[in-house]
Amino acid sequence: MKNFKWTALIVVCIAFAKANTLQAQENFKAIAHYIVQTKIDLKDDEDKQKEAKDEAEDARTSEIMAKLREAMSKGNQQEYVMEITPTESSYNKVVELAKPKKAGEISVSFTVNNGSTSSVYKDLKEQKYYKEDEIMGKEFLIVDDIPSYAWQPVNETKKIGNYTCYKATYTPVLTEEEKKEQEEKMEKASQGSLLAMIPEQDRTITAWYTPEIPISNGPGEYQGLPGLILEVQEANTVLLCTKIEINPEKDLDMKKPKSGKKINQKDFDELREKKMQERMERNGNKGFIITRTTSN
Repeated sequence: MKNFKWTALIVVCIAFAKANTLQAQENFKAIAHYIVQTKIDLKDDEDKQKEAKDEAEDARTSEIMAKLREAMSKGNQQEYVMEITPTESSYNKVVELAKPKKAGEISVSFTVNNGSTSSVYKDLKEQKYYKEDEIMGKEFLIVDDIPSYAWQPVNETKKIGNYTCYKATYTPVLTEEEKKEQEEKMEKASQGSLLAMIPEQDRTITAWYTPEIPISNGPGEYQGLPGLILEVQEANTVLLCTKIEINPEKDLDMKKPKSGKKINQKDFDELREKKMQERMERNGNKGFIITRTTSN
């Protein structure tokens, strides 16, 4: 009879602990800060550099191309903040004030679109993500299924801050449509733009996650590991969590995006590609993003 009482007590204690753990997970919230660094090392190909130089029709165009090459080599760093609960998350870029420029100065920037550089809201119950984006000034609301990643565990660990992290990798397989698009882009790049100097990158995505924060989520579109993802390496981009606030006193400010014409990711990408192609054909800017300030 005494043994039965002890067994019953242990069962009750375990059930009580599980209930407390579940309640703790339901009330869990966190704010994670990430730095995203993108750097593109151009190939040192004299022939391609000559083609790119010949492409410049005047000194102004030559200056723009030189600044673009410099910007790509130096890299682009951005800061993101991710608010997290067990059922939803919001990952947004920290808005920076524009740096003052001299009158007539040319400013050249580049952007890389991948799973860690887009602001995104994730509904983990519905397994849907929501993003606000625009094409030529027209606003869109992108709604689609959260991508699934066939992560492969790797027998490596390391410390990120105070957290022990485990390594996992995923290598996406190109579809026939993506292979065709890649061939078309390579053909265009071979015609003498700076794009021809960008080397092909390993498509493998590497993630480092910590089970110490048992939330199967991560920055951008990434998720699907048994713990919060603190670092991602994808092609030319490295993403690193620099600070985590667990159960902060202040309330989270997550809002599901609602503005813009609703569209799925595939249709949005195709439309953006079409509009960019039309723009390149119209003004011959090779897809470069160029801003310029002038005196009043």
